[in-house]
Amino acid sequence: MPLTHLYFVASAFFLALGSVLAKSLLSRSDAVIDPLPFLTLQLLGGLAFLALVNLWNVRAREPLPDLARPFLAGVVLGVGSLGTIMALALISASEASVIFATQPVVIIALAWGLLGERVSPAVLALSVIAFLGVASIVMGGSEPDAVGRRAGIAFAAASTICAAVYVVWMRDLSAKADVLSALIVVQIAAWFVAAAAWGGGAALELAETRVGSVAVAGSAVATGAIYYGLAFYVYLIGLRSTEASTAGMYLNLVPVFAIALASAALAERLNTAQWIGAVVVVGAVTGISMLSARSARRRINRG
Repeated sequence: MPLTHLYFVASAFFLALGSVLAKSLLSRSDAVIDPLPFLTLQLLGGLAFLALVNLWNVRAREPLPDLARPFLAGVVLGVGSLGTIMALALISASEASVIFATQPVVIIALAWGLLGERVSPAVLALSVIAFLGVASIVMGGSEPDAVGRRAGIAFAAASTICAAVYVVWMRDLSAKADVLSALIVVQIAAWFVAAAAWGGGAALELAETRVGSVAVAGSAVATGAIYYGLAFYVYLIGLRSTEASTAGMYLNLVPVFAIALASAALAERLNTAQWIGAVVVVGAVTGISMLSARSARRRINRG
């Protein structure tokens, strides 16, 4: 595995950790906090993390006009984040994570159509295998149909599409702008979207907007620092030297990490079909990594 790919493995772990911690807080009966304020506080935590990192960044800052596109990408992220938090509120952390991990198929299509990236037949085949592994995890854990579960899956699917658009868009931007400056602008835009949804939901009485105790609010900020700060920053660092279609494959590790963490922290359990799916996902990601390393060696030899 190329060393640069370890960024994506680490990012997948932090994404899974953030998701499981968020699910734990949202599902606690003694610490009531609703999804919209929770998301707003999470994004605030992510922004605070990036601001602290920025204090150590001595490079020149990007001119604000050059960050207009990251702001629009942040709006997409904000909309997707609304889907993510609603999915976590309605379905299990494991299931939400594996639905989110289907985005590599969307990323491949977008990377090919928007960025002109070439995708080999082998990578395409492995991406399909990874998708089937994720599907096995989701279908294997299905419960009797219910309105809440259907809504949760729909929110997760919407979040997946937004996340795929965001990843491909930021791949194009990361080669042109300072990644930290761009990511801070992204987080600001996403925070505005979440805050507007929170305020609108409260004003129109469309959603519960309880915040809970100060400790719970602080925990939401901490999970955001992990999920929207650390995980995103590490991922985009790696993205600067890797094609979006290849980087996206490592998102398939998110459900594997999430399943393990949810099993330990939330007592969520897998059946045989789900374990098979997890093994398939890991195998497919490993195969893609090996193909990527081989391709990189060939380019170096030719150069």
